[in-house]
Amino acid sequence: MVPYLLLFILAFACAATDVYPMKNKWVLVVPFIAVMFVMVAFRDGLGGTDYTMYKYFYSKVVSLPEYLQGHYVPHYRTKTFEVGFVTFSSIIRIFDTSKTPYVYMFSIAVINVVLLFSSVRKYTPYIFLALLFYMYKAYFWHEFTLLRQSIAIGLFMYSIQYIKSRDPLKYFTINLLGMSMHASAIILLPLYFFVGKRYDDFKIFMIVAIAFLLNVLGPNIFYLGVRLASFVGMANRFSTYFIAKSINPLNFLEILFVLFVALNRRKFYEEKEPYFNIFLNLFVISSFLIIAFSSFEIFARFKEYFVVAYMILFSYFIGHIKDTRTKTAAFMLFTAYCFAGYIRYLYTFHGGSLLPYKWILF
Repeated sequence: MVPYLLLFILAFACAATDVYPMKNKWVLVVPFIAVMFVMVAFRDGLGGTDYTMYKYFYSKVVSLPEYLQGHYVPHYRTKTFEVGFVTFSSIIRIFDTSKTPYVYMFSIAVINVVLLFSSVRKYTPYIFLALLFYMYKAYFWHEFTLLRQSIAIGLFMYSIQYIKSRDPLKYFTINLLGMSMHASAIILLPLYFFVGKRYDDFKIFMIVAIAFLLNVLGPNIFYLGVRLASFVGMANRFSTYFIAKSINPLNFLEILFVLFVALNRRKFYEEKEPYFNIFLNLFVISSFLIIAFSSFEIFARFKEYFVVAYMILFSYFIGHIKDTRTKTAAFMLFTAYCFAGYIRYLYTFHGGSLLPYKWILF
């Protein structure tokens, strides 16, 4: 538990410098980035069943020249991983001749951490408030488990700047690369045409209302889907993507809170932050997926692309509070909430398999 607590304390200390500016903040920032990276890059077997799956996959990977010549062993493509990810893995295998997944995990960690920091710093002046929320909302799930999708998520985060600058070539190129890592990134392609616009409050309310209606109709949609899928012999496969569960209360409360604050002070944030409406739109899309399709497992992966919207919006909310006492109170409540979620995840993920922290050095 000590390494996890150390990481959160460093995240909190860095976030405090966003609330109370200080000179030489690099004294806190460098250790935070280092610990955040090291815990991902040098973990040993932490990440649930996905870690085991990727470990097995990489044990069968051949170097890129061998792959291009067709010299791969059986089961190399058992999981039908996307061509970009397979190629990436084969490139690593060129210089990694070990039988372990450690260089592999290290390489993915480098890419993810670089993309995360280089992206967040473009969208908010309160970088570490955003990253404090990331510790709770996505750090373990994205960095320890998803792997393929985590690269696609990082690429999408970086590409958001090109929605603002209206550069479709760069946006689509980056996210097509993301698709080659994880096919779910296909949902990001049409976003370019929608999230760069300003939608009035009424349209946002209507989108959320429709989401709730679809949530109520969820079982009916499922049975209709099974009937349609049965015509092409895919009823059983369709059923695997349906899970009978309701919206997580925390997700529901977060959605209501963010929408209330964002819309209540919308003009203020629009004046202060050029990316505000883009992240508000991304948040609305995320909310729609969470509310409308909470019973469909396949959509759980789609919503991970939009965690960045939560991070950035929360950083705006706290960072732009003018009254010092109010800002301090809000920051402490925010920290307590993030810490509670952070600890809860450690104990609940995969039966507590993240505890104790284990790394490859000893």
